[in-house]
Amino acid sequence: MKKLDLYIARKFLGTFIFMIMVVMSISMVIDISERLRDFAKPDTELTVLKIAVEYYPYFFIHYMNLFSSLIIFLAVLFFTSVMAQRSEIIAILSNGVSFLRFTRPYMIVSTLILIFSLLSNHYWVPHANKKRIDFENKYIWTASALNNINLQIDDSTIVHYNSFSPINNSVNRMWIENWKYNEDGLYEMYKDMQVHLAIGDSLSNKWKFTKVFIRSISDSSETVTQITEVDTVLHFSINELGYVNNALEAMTTEELTVYRDKQRAKGANNLTAIEIVLYERTAYPFAAYILTLLGIAVASRKSREGVGKSIFIGLLICFLYVFFMKMTTVAATNVGLSPMIAVWVPNVIFAFFAIILYVNRVRNEEPPRFDLKFWRKK
Repeated sequence: MKKLDLYIARKFLGTFIFMIMVVMSISMVIDISERLRDFAKPDTELTVLKIAVEYYPYFFIHYMNLFSSLIIFLAVLFFTSVMAQRSEIIAILSNGVSFLRFTRPYMIVSTLILIFSLLSNHYWVPHANKKRIDFENKYIWTASALNNINLQIDDSTIVHYNSFSPINNSVNRMWIENWKYNEDGLYEMYKDMQVHLAIGDSLSNKWKFTKVFIRSISDSSETVTQITEVDTVLHFSINELGYVNNALEAMTTEELTVYRDKQRAKGANNLTAIEIVLYERTAYPFAAYILTLLGIAVASRKSREGVGKSIFIGLLICFLYVFFMKMTTVAATNVGLSPMIAVWVPNVIFAFFAIILYVNRVRNEEPPRFDLKFWRKK
């Protein structure tokens, strides 16, 4: 790398690290203010040292990786705008450096960050998220309930339930259907059990049922049994019924792929959420390339409005990018759009505009040339 490359790379990385520290400092201050009541509960036995060591390092890793692409864009906008306002870019181009050559150190740094982000998303960050989510579930209770779930546990068992609470491992209004093939080769239900409240042991297949109705179906009759309360053992555990979306963040890509296949075999209705998380781990890092090109194209021209104009345009583009990402994700969840298409469409759209703006910037490049005759005495 030449001096020009090192100069731009230092500015890029320095601005990126500075913005990461600023954004994460603000995020942690906001999080502390929101979690203060949870941290101050007398029964949690939390200390400042325990919170600082067991929670916020993993909080920092998770959100730093989550916001890295957008922060890259803002960093490129900021230091490139400063260089443009100081006429540094004009001086570089005036010395015979093409705009494509000027872009090279940007792409080198973006590639390094891209590789690091890919490895982090697929391997390192999930391990950090395990620590963060365990801490939250233990002390902050961020786990959320699930509603109206249908699961096929195996070939002969289908489970429906109204709501699941991961806090106390309880299921409200659970309905278990048992199916088999009859003599005619037809698949028919031979028993079903309706449970008002079921509490499961997360370490075994033991259950405690309250208000149970059991219906046994034979060829000629049906038998209904009512039980007020009973302890029983089933061939599945409560862990097979409940899933929490933020737990997906704690799985490596291999674990998430295996979990997706299991859920697909059960007929679970969280496949879209799983695949969105899976594809986002690759799509988000590649946004660094796209946003870097956008930043160079927008901020490399000197403007009378100064750095503020570039920052405003950058924030607007960030807002549009997040808006498109959320819109396509909602479409995948509620309308049936393919999760892969939903995740990659924002990147494709913004890549199209980034290439147009960048090519236009290269074509319109007219580096000023100083005419020495102007300085000669007449």
